[in-house]
Amino acid sequence: MIVKDCEIPIKLQMIQALIKRLPITHPIHPVLSSDFNRNMAGYKGEHRVIHALKSLPEKKYLIFHDLRLLASPYPFQMDILLLTPCFILILEVKNIAGELYFDKGFNQLIRTKSDGQREAFDDPILQVNRQRSLLIEWLKTKNWSIPIETLVVSSNSSSVVTAENKDITSKVVIRRDFLFHKIREFIKKHDEEKLTKKELKKVTNHLLKAHTPLIPNLLENYKIPITDLKTGVFCPRCSSYPMKRKNGIWICHSCSNKSKDAHLSSLQDYFFLIKPTITNQQLREFLHINSASTANKLLKAMDLPHTGVTKGRVYHLKLKT
Repeated sequence: MIVKDCEIPIKLQMIQALIKRLPITHPIHPVLSSDFNRNMAGYKGEHRVIHALKSLPEKKYLIFHDLRLLASPYPFQMDILLLTPCFILILEVKNIAGELYFDKGFNQLIRTKSDGQREAFDDPILQVNRQRSLLIEWLKTKNWSIPIETLVVSSNSSSVVTAENKDITSKVVIRRDFLFHKIREFIKKHDEEKLTKKELKKVTNHLLKAHTPLIPNLLENYKIPITDLKTGVFCPRCSSYPMKRKNGIWICHSCSNKSKDAHLSSLQDYFFLIKPTITNQQLREFLHINSASTANKLLKAMDLPHTGVTKGRVYHLKLKT
């Protein structure tokens, strides 16, 4: 059963918003495009694995995608977590094409492309082992003890996996089509139920409640001044901007498209790129609205939580999930 489904990661949505909000001639565009493609490839790889896992019996296997928990000393994120009454399985998914060599001497993953170019990545085996250690400690704080297994899954069908130590490729790192075989091995290995149905439900609820998505500060990370951003409401049909608001409707000057709620996407961009709170004045500046009363109507219609009164009122934008 899919408890936390495979959705487009927040960071990917944020990079997409930043690309849209920067002039096409901005010098950071090539870097953003590269980062977007890399993150999208990772998401697609995880999506393939989640899709394959959906064929497991729903009542016995609970599947979580992109789960991030707060732990001491650092938060940790798991690509896929499989929860069963007998064991937990953490999957670190890599969607990387080419020849993948696991170098244990220097704890790195080396990718060799078809043109011979080589590239080094952090060791996913170390990553998933760290996740296991932190999850064990997290579960201890809840007085739960259950065996935890880990795997690194190569989801790219064109990749060739090699390693000096053959135990790595046969026991720790697998290709996606070998995943069910490994799960069957874990089922035989862990045949004693550690969690009752009631406890399983309780663990599930705790994991969902504890999930804390990372909201990075992209402008700070990429060193982009806020003044570089394009403001205004983008047309949902042709992407032209800024749309003009007239008689309660957003109108595109380019294709004449009309929309009642085109501003919602722009406010999501504001949340992603600037900050999670907004005032009436800030909304007017970002959406290119002259009237304070019009801005107030939009804010009230969204039923946002707020603090303060009258001119000092601050509205708390919601993360769209």
